[in-house]
Amino acid sequence: MKHYLLTLILLIFLISCNYKTKKENILIIKDQPKDTIYLPKNMAITKTCQDQVKGYKNKYGIIFSNYYTDEHYNLNFGNDKIIDTIAVLKPFYQKNIDDCYPKNAEYDFPILIVSDIDNKGKKNKIYRNILKNNEANYYEEISVKKDGFIISKDYNGNNGFYTKTYVSFKQNDFYVDSISVESWGEHQYKKTIKFKSRTFELSKYNRTYIDSIRKHFDN
Repeated sequence: MKHYLLTLILLIFLISCNYKTKKENILIIKDQPKDTIYLPKNMAITKTCQDQVKGYKNKYGIIFSNYYTDEHYNLNFGNDKIIDTIAVLKPFYQKNIDDCYPKNAEYDFPILIVSDIDNKGKKNKIYRNILKNNEANYYEEISVKKDGFIISKDYNGNNGFYTKTYVSFKQNDFYVDSISVESWGEHQYKKTIKFKSRTFELSKYNRTYIDSIRKHFDN
């Protein structure tokens, strides 16, 4: 009987320890950022350049490769006490292209991140297909407005083209309110495309839409 009692106590102790360990592991995993942004696949860069981008950063509630440099803007979308962040992750060679410009860089674009968009805990929205890289005749920037932000694109040259995409935060998500375009040179016009409230989610927006809009109005 005494032996049976000791065995029972030992069994209960082992079960208790196992449950505690599992619970602690769950808490550790839960506290870690869920989103990790890796170095783009199949990037043709030299070993010297690869050495420059080894490792990761832990910022904005995500982990991202040192391949990216980051620019951020602080604002408040939800009219609460939480400071929201818009961050743009750009390929590192956008600031240092002397000897580290990949052969297939035309397929590598900035990543837009929005974090802390409500008061229910850390949340991130990651958009991978919205922004373009600045070039000799092309300049793009983000500016913050009260309830969202604006993506401005400036195409220089003989036939200049300028556009603004207005994005607002509504119902815990981002929506494109309107896209304004202006052309000068061979084609001269000013147009604004408006969208009804909560009909065009930012996640459905693509950087190539501006090119399609320009082609449509130029014809």
